[in-house]
Amino acid sequence: MKFKRIPLVLLYLALFAICIFPACSAYEGSISVIGNRNISFDLISEPDYAVSNNASIAMSMQVINVSSTKPDGKNASITIMSMNMFTVGSQILNQSEFSGFMENMFIGAMKLANGRELESLVVRSPTGKNVTLHRIVMPSGINQPANESISAFWDLDEYNHVILSSEMDLNATSKIVETLEIIP
Repeated sequence: MKFKRIPLVLLYLALFAICIFPACSAYEGSISVIGNRNISFDLISEPDYAVSNNASIAMSMQVINVSSTKPDGKNASITIMSMNMFTVGSQILNQSEFSGFMENMFIGAMKLANGRELESLVVRSPTGKNVTLHRIVMPSGINQPANESISAFWDLDEYNHVILSSEMDLNATSKIVETLEIIP
């Protein structure tokens, strides 16, 4: 799976910064984060994609790859982070602000790397929250096309937060955001 390197480097840089804090028809699978959760999301064209669920990293982050089965197809990566954000002295960090914090860090890092946002689109998650899809372009080497991708950040619940990086079109990416949910 070939992803554009600059947006992923920025994404992983943002994830690294967070580590300093303590503490189709449809795809259905289980993720191991803070407790086991079942998730589900829809793809526009199921036969065109293979979905794989990578092993969790220290029970705090799980990556789901949506890979095109076509040689020139586009891919997506869904990272689900679980955090219980207690700090010293039982002071609780505001968990509902985590995705907004990640989004602001990513957009700032993207601008530092001379990237720019081409457009944004707001869609609703299954929990009824607004999620902004950022279509961004990053500069590339000489005589090479610019790297374009879509990024989104949102909360599945109080402890589980999603970071989506997609090369898919806006409709396919929107479908994932609008349908990705924890199921009983």
